[in-house]
Amino acid sequence: MSKRILAAAATAAAAMLLTAVPATADAAPVSAVATSPVLGDVIPSGFGDVVFYGVPVRIPQLPETTFGIMAGARDAAGGLTNLVATNETAGSDKAPGFHAVASGMEVDGHDVPTFGYYYGPAAKITGRIWGTTGVAHQARWSEDPNVVVFWFDPGVADPENLQAFDAAGAELPAGNTGVGHG
Repeated sequence: MSKRILAAAATAAAAMLLTAVPATADAAPVSAVATSPVLGDVIPSGFGDVVFYGVPVRIPQLPETTFGIMAGARDAAGGLTNLVATNETAGSDKAPGFHAVASGMEVDGHDVPTFGYYYGPAAKITGRIWGTTGVAHQARWSEDPNVVVFWFDPGVADPENLQAFDAAGAELPAGNTGVGHG
C-alpha cells in the first residue's frame, strides 16, 4: 500500500500535492481533500493549535477510499486551516491495520507531528524512535469508532516498527506501517 499526502499552505491560493506513491500512480485532484468539509469531531493534538479531523475523499481512481485524516490548525475564533491531509491510495481504507502515516513536517509555521490512522481495536500504538520505543497519542474518530487517529510528539524522528495492541496487550495486524514523506 502507498499513501498520498496533501499540504495546504494557509496563505497560499492553492494547495500543493505531495506524493509518496510510484510515478505511475494516478494523481488525485487537490480539490478532493483541500476543499472538503470536516467529518466528525475535531481532535486536539495537545500541541499548540494543531488538530486532526476527518475529511471526505471522492476520487474515481480510489473507489475503496472514502475518507482521509487532515492535520489542521485551529485559530482563536475556532476556525480551521487545512495543513496536511493523508489518505489510503491502494485497497480499502477500512482494512485492518495502519493506514496513511504521514511524516512530521513544518507547514506555514505549524509543527505537524507524524500522524496517521489505525483501523481496528488499537488500545496502544508504539513505534521505535531514536532507538527506543515511543507510545503514540491517539483518539477514536467520532465518525467511525474503528478508526484510531494517532500522532507522535512533534519534532521527533519518524517512527519505525509501528505496532498496535488491543486492550489485552495482543498485537494487532500491521497493515501499512511505512511513513510517507511530503
